[in-house]
Amino acid sequence: MNFSEFSFWWVLLLFSIPFFTVRWIGQYFNLWRGSFDSVGLAAMSLFLFVNASRSSFIIFACELIFNYILVRLMLRRQGWEAKMIATSLVAIDIAILAYFKYLNFFVEDVLGLLLPGVATSWQAQGGIPGMGAIPPGLSFYTFQMVAFVVDSFTSKKKRPIGIVDYVNFVSFFPQVVAGPIERRADFFPQIEAFRFKFTLDNFEAGLRWLSLGLFMKFVLADNISPYIDLEETGNAWLVWFSAYLFTLRIYFDFAGYSFMALGLAKFVGVKLTTNFLAPYTSQSINEFWRRWHVTLSTWFRDYVFLPLMGSRKQWAPFFLFLTFTLSGFWHGAAWNFILWGAYHGLLLLVLRYAGRPFYSFVGQRLFMPQFISWILTFGSVILGCLFFMETNVHRLATKLQTLVSPGAYSFANIGSAFSSFSGNEATVLALTLGLATLVLLLEHIAVWQKRESEYDLLTSPWVSRALLALTVLLAANTPSQFIYFEF
Repeated sequence: MNFSEFSFWWVLLLFSIPFFTVRWIGQYFNLWRGSFDSVGLAAMSLFLFVNASRSSFIIFACELIFNYILVRLMLRRQGWEAKMIATSLVAIDIAILAYFKYLNFFVEDVLGLLLPGVATSWQAQGGIPGMGAIPPGLSFYTFQMVAFVVDSFTSKKKRPIGIVDYVNFVSFFPQVVAGPIERRADFFPQIEAFRFKFTLDNFEAGLRWLSLGLFMKFVLADNISPYIDLEETGNAWLVWFSAYLFTLRIYFDFAGYSFMALGLAKFVGVKLTTNFLAPYTSQSINEFWRRWHVTLSTWFRDYVFLPLMGSRKQWAPFFLFLTFTLSGFWHGAAWNFILWGAYHGLLLLVLRYAGRPFYSFVGQRLFMPQFISWILTFGSVILGCLFFMETNVHRLATKLQTLVSPGAYSFANIGSAFSSFSGNEATVLALTLGLATLVLLLEHIAVWQKRESEYDLLTSPWVSRALLALTVLLAANTPSQFIYFEF
């Protein structure tokens, strides 16, 4: 759901007032049953999905019903029959995802390289029906459905699942569109035992996460967004600066969404997985991927990397590289995302073979080795974000050429970079970057102090209230779309 749209909150309110009024009256006269809460949650989630996109809801509803019927059938079968149903269902889910997300790319960008006429003809016909835009949340709920099929198939205790519980598992409104991608073992037991738990503790915890998410999205990400210049290709300083701004924006945008989802779920008594663990405090790429988009990273580890590798551990580096390349492709049907995934796969291979001697050298010969490791990791992430943000591969190639050209780092280009902002723009940007740096510093301190959570300081009572007040005062006038809605 798009938490930045007024209609989301309005529809949520329109549903909640009559529903919880009826619930209160039912409880007063002892007519309300616990299972009615599950039905109410399902109705709320589906109602909000319809409000977000009616056409996407039709696709979602068809997939949901189809998956439920086949999972239910699979759980009643044994041996090769259950395996055949599970395999077919996963293949169909992936095929639906590929149809909506990747078919245009394969025809226009892959076939088009070999047969230019095919791409031109395809574009002239307007592509296939339903390809105007990727249905919101398709990538996320498809992965959650696939994981549910696999986990149900491998589960030792096979028992029937209720339709309402399955609807709530797949369509839970805080996370259906952009994650976190939840697993059956963590999430389904909560859904099966679901009851609205409006306690003071849940409200307080939910408000703290919601405040952090709102601040990250509307104050930091949305105020940084207008300063990212994709058109600049000749000034190396500005290319680096835009990549740096995008690195901040994508984190505050996506982590902001995830924390809002965490807070909303907490309000109704559900605990979601924390999808980010202060990734920009990482001192290696390995650590970065343990902290960034945690549920997607573990999904690819458990359902792609490990099954592909199997017992062939000598091929682990190859499958690691392949998995990261596929992960990049999941983010978007474009060459730059494939390059971004391959880039991170390559970094992990470099770390695998050269990391130990490198860190040994840094630790023995250089001052502040942990700081140097952090700088190198953060710099590598910024360079990677250049691949991620630049969908025009020709312009991306020009920018990469600029970055390796010594002449592009001239003093004149520094002056040009500074003069590209007006006085007001520079003030707003400096204030926003100051707040962003403070947030990252509080994350660093929490990690250094080994607190219970990386966001312990940012979700403390007084800080969270200050963040909420700052959001009211400093939120961008024009909120931008959540970046991960495009995936």
